[in-house]
Formats: sequence, structure tokens, C-alpha cells
Amino acid sequence: MKTIKLSMVILAAFLITIGLMGYAEAFHDGGVARCGGCHSMHQSADNPLGPSGTPSAPLPVQAAIANGTLLKGTDASSTCLNCHKGSGRYKVYSVDGSNLKAGGDFFWVQKSYTYVSHGSTRTSAAEEHGHNIVAADYGLIADSLAAAPGGAYLSLKLGCTSCHDAHGQVLGGTKAGQMPISVSGSYGAVPVAGTIRGNYRLLGDSVYRAGNVVSDGYQFTANAPNARANSYTSTSVDYGSGMSEWCRNCHTNYTGGTRHVAGNDEVLNGYADNYNSYVKTGDFTGTIATSYDSLVPFERGEDDPTLLDPTSTAGPGAGANVMCLTCHRAHATAHQNIGRWDFAPELLAESHALISADLTATEKANAYYKGGATVDVVTTYGEFQRSLCNKCHAQD
Repeated sequence: MKTIKLSMVILAAFLITIGLMGYAEAFHDGGVARCGGCHSMHQSADNPLGPSGTPSAPLPVQAAIANGTLLKGTDASSTCLNCHKGSGRYKVYSVDGSNLKAGGDFFWVQKSYTYVSHGSTRTSAAEEHGHNIVAADYGLIADSLAAAPGGAYLSLKLGCTSCHDAHGQVLGGTKAGQMPISVSGSYGAVPVAGTIRGNYRLLGDSVYRAGNVVSDGYQFTANAPNARANSYTSTSVDYGSGMSEWCRNCHTNYTGGTRHVAGNDEVLNGYADNYNSYVKTGDFTGTIATSYDSLVPFERGEDDPTLLDPTSTAGPGAGANVMCLTCHRAHATAHQNIGRWDFAPELLAESHALISADLTATEKANAYYKGGATVDVVTTYGEFQRSLCNKCHAQD
């Protein structure tokens, strides 16, 4: 009998643990999370404010009065990083670039390094490696550029909530007459009858004000993109449509004209044939069934995320298009201009991060990755691999 009781206790503990794990994984769940996860309503152990209304404990414990929105951090991004800093699932800011997520690792916006090129020592500045979100509690500061390249959004206001709507208000949410959100918009889940899915990665849509602050006066015009990630690990994404249009909410003038085209209408056409046959420099034996390379992703021209497959190895077909994230990541990388690869050197093996004496072996290994795993570019592509622009342009 004692054995049975002990087994029941162990089973109950296991089920409770699994339940809590599931709860933790679904904190945002496509829409607004529990308020207390980000806000502290009153003075408490989570919000140790002294009688004068000033923090009685050092930041980043709390700054709810200072930020005026009862956030558990000095600013919105600090509040986000309270949970999203570190390594593992949902993390976007490690100590060594080891968060190998599709979006990149904010570690790199604090990592400057030098390298030698053509006999001269040069610097790859930290702020040139990514979107410089402002998170005072974690030492992340604004870009020296006053505003977004090609746009007007102020660098001093850039934070996690400039792009992500923490409340998940799809097209205004229920306050605008929308149905409730029942599933995340990131994993291809089908909402139950009478409900809708959230936006991909909680990205703001056409009714969103960047930063969700009315006083900013910066209104988005494009809806969130359609894409599908491989569950909560976020290491692989199948992109459907709308990414470049969404990026242009802030980078208004950064495609078209004399710049590289990107968007739903920029169909690859003949470049798709190059992509599908190109394996690496000197090797054009690829086939469409296995040609996909997540270091050079594309959009499939698909608006329905349930029809996307983040495990697919297939290359582009009719209707596929180039997008901003074909060449860039969303958060930060080891390379300038948030490149998925280093755009500057002739050979990938000569990438600035790889030849720098300032980076550790671990940091160098994390400079290139795909599918959640680091990539040795020499082993994968060859010692004389040129820029991955050639995946489409085949000029090497």
C-alpha cells in the first residue's frame, strides 16, 4: 500500500511539473499574457518601493513608478529581458552568442571586435551588428544613428515593443470588435471556431503604434507577415509572405530604387533555378527537393501558415520571392548590417568574426549557424566559398 501511495505522489508531482512546463511555454500564447508577468500592480516583494515612491532595491529589480506603466523593469525591453535573457528556449540575449535562433542573438550588439584586413586593423562595431534596442537594466543602449535607416522611427525609442505587441492585439484586438485569440500565430495552429490566431511572433499589425505608445505617433501601415516556426525552439522558419512589407513599417524607403528589391511582388523567376541548382561555389548539382538553405531563406508566396512547413528542404517554386530576411536576421548577428553571413570579404572563411583575435573559440563558432546548430563554413561550403549572394546570383 505504501508503495502504491508513493507511486501516486510521484505521478502527481510529475503531472504538476508537466502542467507547469506547458504553462510556461504558453505564456504569451498568441495574445496578452497574465498581467502580473510583466507588471507589478502594488508595492510588494516584486515591487520593493520605499515610502517615498523610489526603489528601495537596486535596479533592475523594479522601476514601476519610474517608468509610469508599472513594468517590472526600467523600460519595456528590460521587462522583456527579465525572462528572455540567457540561454535556452525563448531566450534572445546570451553571454556568448549561443542563442542560435532564427532571429539572432542580441549578444552581438554589445560585442565590438577588431580584425586585420589588407594589412590594416579595423573594427567591427557592436552597434553595427543588429537592432540596438534600449534596455537600461541590461546595458543595451540606442544606436548612434538618430533614426531607422530609410525611415523616421527614432533610435532612442527602439525596443522590443517597437516590433512585438506584447498584448497581441490582432487588428486592434477584441476592443476593436475582433474575436478572441485562441492560438499562437507562430506555429501553424488552427484556431477553434469563433476565435482567431495571433500574429506571427506577436508582431504589430497595421493598427499598431510602434512601442504601443500613442505619444510616439508612429503608426504601422502593414500587417504582420505570414510564417511558421518549428514549435517553441524557433530554430527553423518557413516564410510565407509579407515580411519585407512589414519591415517597411520602419524602413520605409529601404527597398526598391537603387537598393536590392524585396517583397511579395519580387518573384525569383530565373533566380529560383539558380537557387535550386546551387550547392556551393563550383557545385551546381542541387535539385529543388533538397536545395533549401536556411542561411539564405526566401518566402514561398503563401498566405496560409498552415500550409507552411519549417522542416521542408524544398527550394523555391513558382511564386517564391526574395525578402529582407533572405540576407538579414531580425535581432543581431556577428556580422555588420545584421547579415546572415559576412557581406564584406571575398571568402566566407575570411569572415571578420572568424579571423578576429578578439573573439573566443565559442564566439567564433556561434558566428554561423542554421537549423539551431553551428556551421563550420569551410566544412559545409568549402575553403573557397564566395558570398552566399551566389545562391541566387550564381556569379562565383
